[in-house]
Amino acid sequence: MIDVLIVEDEMPSARKLKAMLEKVAPDFNIVTILDSVNDTCDFLSQNTVELIFLDIHLADGNSFQIFEQQNINTPIIFTTAFDQYAIQAFEQNSIGYLLKPINHEKLIMAIDKFRATLDDKNNGNIDYNLLGQMIAKQQKQPEYRERFMIHYRGKIKTVSINHVAYIYAENRGVFLCTFEGRIYDINQTLEQLSDELNPRNFFRANRKFIISISSINEAHLYSKSKLKLELNPPTNSEVIISSEKASKFKKWLAK
Repeated sequence: MIDVLIVEDEMPSARKLKAMLEKVAPDFNIVTILDSVNDTCDFLSQNTVELIFLDIHLADGNSFQIFEQQNINTPIIFTTAFDQYAIQAFEQNSIGYLLKPINHEKLIMAIDKFRATLDDKNNGNIDYNLLGQMIAKQQKQPEYRERFMIHYRGKIKTVSINHVAYIYAENRGVFLCTFEGRIYDINQTLEQLSDELNPRNFFRANRKFIISISSINEAHLYSKSKLKLELNPPTNSEVIISSEKASKFKKWLAK
C-alpha cells in the first residue's frame, strides 16, 4: 500500500478526491485529510507518507508556507484553480498538478506520472520555495468590487461596498441589504458575486446568503454542529452555516 496525505480546506472537495482515488488507485492508503498549514507541518514533523495531494489555498494561508517550515522530499500533486500563466511554473518544474474541478482522466494521468517516477527521486531536486515565488509573481492581485450601481426609482445610484451588510437570494431574485436596512435588487447571481467580493470581508454562508463580517452580531450553536447567525440588520429567514462550513467560518472570523 502507498500512504497518501490529502491537504484540502474544502471538505466536500477532499471527500470527492478521496472517493476518486479509492476507485482509480485501490493501493493508495489515505492516511488522513488536513486543512491547514499548521496541521500539515505538525503532521509531517512526526509522520512520513509517499505522496501528497496539496491544495494551494488552505484555511490558514498559502501551502507554500509549509516548505518554509519543513524539508519535504515527498512527491506532490498540487490541486489548484490557478490560471494558465501560473500553471507554466508547475510545468517548468516538472510538478504534478490538477486543475479544479478535478477531472477523472487527468487524475489518472497524474497518478501514472507519480508511479513512473517512484524510482528516480526527481521530486527531491525541486525547490518548492522558488516555485511558490514564481507563482506569486505570475498571479495578478485580484481587484475586488468597491461599489454597486443600483437602479432605484428611475434613477441610478451607487452603494459603497462598505455599506453592504449582506446579499441574499429570494424568490428567484438577488438583493443587497445595507447596514441602514435599505434593500436593493441587483442583477447578478451569488456565484458571480462570490468571485467579486473580498474574501477577507465577505463569506458565502450558504446557498442564499453572502454576509459581511461587520454584519455579524452573534453565532449560536445549532443542531449537528451547525451554526445559526444573528445579523444586523435582522434577516427575514434564518442564516445557517452547515457543519461542513462551520470550521472554515470560524477560521475566517479569527483572521
